[in-house]
Amino acid sequence: MGGAHGEGSEEDIAGKRAGTRRIPGHPYPEPEATRVRTAKGRRPCFFDDPNIDKLLAMIMALAGEVSVIRERVDTHERLARESTWATHEAIEDYEPDEVAEAFRAQWRRDYIARVLRIVQVELDHIASGETHEDYDKIVEDVSK
Repeated sequence: MGGAHGEGSEEDIAGKRAGTRRIPGHPYPEPEATRVRTAKGRRPCFFDDPNIDKLLAMIMALAGEVSVIRERVDTHERLARESTWATHEAIEDYEPDEVAEAFRAQWRRDYIARVLRIVQVELDHIASGETHEDYDKIVEDVSK
């Protein structure tokens, strides 16, 4: 297996050069973990409390991951409909047709709208000139 100096196979060496590693029984090399690059300088703050900005960033990152998982599930379903085994290779090589791409694009738009619904509601209130005081007054009037 190894070379004269125990370096491993040529494939292993090539993988190390490319920043990947082989996992036994796995059809594709797994990328090695790399340091996450971050922008220099201060992060922009949109809210009075910077913790809310951090929370929003985490929620949006998770929403992105859910979107990726949803597309992979869609790929599984479409491969099953074609009676194709959902192997790792088949999933990675799948190219959605125009109908599938349109379906996915619509799903993403709807999903983002659901995730950001509360933000949109706030923006609508601001645009209409409504204030929290107006809302509080309505609640007070109704509760009499």
